[in-house]
This record gives sequence, C-alpha cells and structure tokens, in this order.
Amino acid sequence: MKRYLLGGLFLLLAILMFCFYCITPFPMTDQITINYPDSFMITKENSYETQVKNECSAFSSAYVLRHFGENQNGLSLYEKFNYKLPFSGYVLPKGILDYFNSTSYQVTMYTGTFETLKTQLTKGTPIIVLVGNHLKWQHYMTLIGYDDNRQEVYFFDSLRETDENDLLPGNRTLSTDYFLDLWDNGLPVFNHLYFVIEKR
Repeated sequence: MKRYLLGGLFLLLAILMFCFYCITPFPMTDQITINYPDSFMITKENSYETQVKNECSAFSSAYVLRHFGENQNGLSLYEKFNYKLPFSGYVLPKGILDYFNSTSYQVTMYTGTFETLKTQLTKGTPIIVLVGNHLKWQHYMTLIGYDDNRQEVYFFDSLRETDENDLLPGNRTLSTDYFLDLWDNGLPVFNHLYFVIEKR
C-alpha cells in the first residue's frame, strides 16, 4: 500500500512539474517610461486572415511577421508552434515565446497597464495581446492602434471574416472600456498580457 501511495505522489509531482514547465517563464512587469500621444496607428499595409479553429496565436504572429516583410500565413505557422493544449489545440503563451526565440526576432512577454501597452506600440510594431474570460475562453489579437479622443482601440482579429474597420487600421475596433474588460482576462499571472516582438 505504501509503495502505491509513494508511486501516486511521484506521479502527481511529475504532473505538477510538467505543468509548471509549460507555463513558465512568467511574464515580466513592463517598466518602460510612459510616453505616448493621444492617438497612434500603424498604417503599413498588411493582409487579414481568418483562423479555422484555435490557431489565433499563429495568425497573430503571422500578422507581425508580415509587418516585418515576411511572407507568412497563419495555418502554416501554426504547424511550427509547440505547447498546444490537447484536444483544443490552443497554444499556451510559452508557444509564442518558443517560436520567436527560434527565429531572428526577439520577443518579450509583459504584463502591464494600458499606458505601458500604448507606449510600446508607439515604437511602430504591432503587439500581440491576450484577452479572454477566465478558463472559458482566451484569444490572441494583434494591437495596431488606438485613439484616446474617440476611446477606441484597433486590432487585427483572426476571428473576423471581414474588414469591419473600413479606412481605420486593422479589421476590428473595440471601445477602450470593452478592450480593458477583455484584457482583464481573469488568468492569474497572465493577466494584462502582451508580447513585444523586435528584430535582433
């Protein structure tokens, strides 16, 4: 009986260690000096794709890579991503880090405020954000711009089948308040999460 108990404990410990490995490293707190204008939009031309199932991590990443001039599409990129949840295929944040760390790009995973997020965006590169509702659902989108005067935030969202933004950047607009509600995604440690990607 004691042998089975010890075996069960070792198995539980192994599972816990594996889970810890999959969710680490934890995000850094963004310490950037706050400095941003009332509005900022990335106007560089890009294409929009629609995901099939839960490939939003790869579709958001492909959008960033196309911004840098690479010919990438979300479905092909998704095949290169690791750390996918069984059954759903959802990619954990570590999967985005793992992919970009294997390329010529540098990626940093932050938690921060709307002010630090806007400051990072003004460097001119789209930023991947994680929004959601606790364990019910989580979704990656790509931040492209904001307008504080209009209280709007602009995204590429691979769940959208059409360009809803017309002349505005991206294919989806959210009110600032609604975005902040979604960005407060209910995940411990990974709340207010975003990925800043730069060329090395």
